[in-house]
Amino acid sequence: MPVVEDFVERYAARDWDRLADCFSPTDFERVGPFVDLIRGRDEYLAFLRRVVPTLQANYELEPRQIAYVDDRLAFAELTERLEVEGTLTDIPEVIVFELDDEGRIRRMRLYLQQPGGLAPVGGKDAMGATEG
Repeated sequence: MPVVEDFVERYAARDWDRLADCFSPTDFERVGPFVDLIRGRDEYLAFLRRVVPTLQANYELEPRQIAYVDDRLAFAELTERLEVEGTLTDIPEVIVFELDDEGRIRRMRLYLQQPGGLAPVGGKDAMGATEG
């Protein structure tokens, strides 16, 4: 199974030990949705072990589509389902994956859509219709 599918499956199962095999052991970097940077496979796994258990029990990561451009670049469109202020909310996201020579993930860049928010510049006037 290709590495991005392994990543999604192992993340969803919270199998952090097996998830480690998806990442470059010497050259890993994850840039999060707030342009926050985590360097190193072990640091990222420690982050996941610390943060994911704080999410509600009904938290899910669901793949919508995964596409490989070549043996170095892949994209995953995912839905994170989590409770926000008591309401189960779907948050669409895309992760851009750069792969190393062994086919492991060396870079991850996360991009999220924010349901219910307003455009930071222009507010409602800068937005199209939202699905409700």
